Amino acid sequence: MSFDLQKRIWPLIIALVISLMLAGCAQPHEFNGTAFEDPPTAFAFEGTNYDGTPFRLSDQQGKVVLIFFGYTFCPDVCPLTLADLKRLSTQLGEQAQDLAVVFVTVDPERDTQEQMAAYVSAFDPAFYGVRLEGEMYEATKKAYGIYVEKRAADNGDADNYLVDHTGAIYVIDKEGKLSETFGHDAGTEAMLPDVAYWLKQ
Repeated sequence: MSFDLQKRIWPLIIALVISLMLAGCAQPHEFNGTAFEDPPTAFAFEGTNYDGTPFRLSDQQGKVVLIFFGYTFCPDVCPLTLADLKRLSTQLGEQAQDLAVVFVTVDPERDTQEQMAAYVSAFDPAFYGVRLEGEMYEATKKAYGIYVEKRAADNGDADNYLVDHTGAIYVIDKEGKLSETFGHDAGTEAMLPDVAYWLKQ
C-alpha cells in the first residue's frame, strides 16, 4: 500500500471508529421497571406531611419523585420497601438532592400525624409521609389504580387489622409525568440505574 493511499484510508478508519463509538453511546436506556411510552401527567394530590405542613405533589416539579402507598402497621412489604428506598437515596449521593421520596398511607384511620412522623423519620427524615383524607384520598387511589382492602386479624381484634394494598413504586419525572413503575420487590440495584437516568433528564 502506497503512502498516499494510507494517508487517505486512515482518516476514514478513524471516522468509522468514532461513529461506532458514538452510536454505542446513543443506545436507548434499558429500563428495569415498566416505563410508559407516552407518560401521562401524574395526578397532583394534596395532603398533609408528617410534620404537619401541607404537601402538594405539584410543589415537587423539577425533582424526580418516587411514590409508595403503604401503612405504618404493615408487617413486611412496607418497611422493606422503604429500606430499599433509603438505600437508593444513599447510593445516589449528591444526586439525591433532586429526588423526593413520598410515602402515602392507605390507613389514615390509624396512621395519625404522630404515627407517621415516628415511622417515616426512622427511615429518613427527608422522606415525605403524607396523609390524604376524604375525596382527595379516594381520587388519588383511583388515579393511581391503588387497591386497598382491610383484612381482619385472625384473633378477631377489630383494631388490629391488616391492609392488603397495591405495592408498586411510582416514578414521576421532573416534568410531573408518571414515567415508570417498579414492583415493591424490585430492589435497590434494579431501581438505581433507572432513577439515575430520570435524574439526568
